[in-house]
Amino acid sequence: MELNVNQTYQMIAKVESINSGVHFCNTTVHTLDGEHVNLKLDFEQLEKISLGKVYEFTAQAIVKLEDELILKTLTIKPAEEVLSDEEMAKVLDSFYVYAPMPMLEIKKGIEKYLNKIDNNILKEVTKKIYKEHQKSFYLHPAATKFHHAYVGGLSYHTLTMLKLIDPFIEIYPYLNRDLLYAGTILHDMSKIGEISGVDGEYTKEGLLIGHLVMQTIDIDQAAKDLGYQDSEEVLMLKHMIISHHGQFNFGSPKRPQTGEALLLWFIDTMDSKFTVLGEAYQDTAVGTFTQMISVLDKMKFYKHHIK
Repeated sequence: MELNVNQTYQMIAKVESINSGVHFCNTTVHTLDGEHVNLKLDFEQLEKISLGKVYEFTAQAIVKLEDELILKTLTIKPAEEVLSDEEMAKVLDSFYVYAPMPMLEIKKGIEKYLNKIDNNILKEVTKKIYKEHQKSFYLHPAATKFHHAYVGGLSYHTLTMLKLIDPFIEIYPYLNRDLLYAGTILHDMSKIGEISGVDGEYTKEGLLIGHLVMQTIDIDQAAKDLGYQDSEEVLMLKHMIISHHGQFNFGSPKRPQTGEALLLWFIDTMDSKFTVLGEAYQDTAVGTFTQMISVLDKMKFYKHHIK
């Protein structure tokens, strides 16, 4: 990048590395134009960036020593906060291996189910939480490893689960569709706060509290804000979230005790396992076994010849 003194530059770029010492702090970013640019930071700006994430950087070229020009960072904003959905989709294609489905298609699918919720209490609570997190929701992985551990994995996992609901209700019509749509959309939403993001790790809150409890707290707060805290709907929704890992040894504070909570656990388990199995089969020759798959009890699975 050719620099001119005192000129301001704005760029959408992905953080590649972060370096700091006693007297220096900088980051190297990869721009949409394919350039690798070093940006000087103030120490308080360090907490605003994470490795692997994309931001809008505004920087000014200033003289350091002996006429050397450097880029001094002025502002940092998460890309999802300043770009439209269409622009963000292009950025994802440029920087990441995204989920197996385009972001806009995933978003359209999830919002279709959100808008199909008829119960007013469930709809308002779910929409309030969804709107607060929707920008990050379509960028976040569902895990740091094991399943859907890639950009967009969280929302893709959620949409796949939503698609499983209606066939089950056709067979078991006593299940409540609205509870299942709301619970599925919200069940992993707090992974946004549990995991730091792309190439990220578990946050302090994630390690000490976990997304099941974090999401239950969010639902409780949203319900209070809307005046629905004492409703049966909110109680059932909180139970679904806090029990959706099914077993105590899988991190569930409670086991499922409603039909909807039970199904949420089952479809969550199904998708986390079958998606990973499908990915393993893609890298496995016909007539051979997969590598050991962690989410499937470290079993190897045979890829047969039958068509």
